[in-house]
Amino acid sequence: MNPINLLEPEDRERYDYLLLVFEVEFEENYFAFLIGNILCYELLNLLPLCASLFDEFGFPENEDSRLLRYAIIGTIAEYLEGEK
Repeated sequence: MNPINLLEPEDRERYDYLLLVFEVEFEENYFAFLIGNILCYELLNLLPLCASLFDEFGFPENEDSRLLRYAIIGTIAEYLEGEK
């Protein structure tokens, strides 16, 4: 069973947003994780790390907020630094 199917609708929207940002802003890591078959796992790890940002910026209503995107990018970058 795909663990993404177990997510609540709100978390599924957040997961999809993280996936998009990750693919665009961290392309090298995106493909490495995709090929390594750990992309879903890593994004699921990022969900709780980004939860307060999503709440603070009023996601999904403010999905187009540049500040939200920058904050998410920063959190992902910190997460990836911890992975090394």
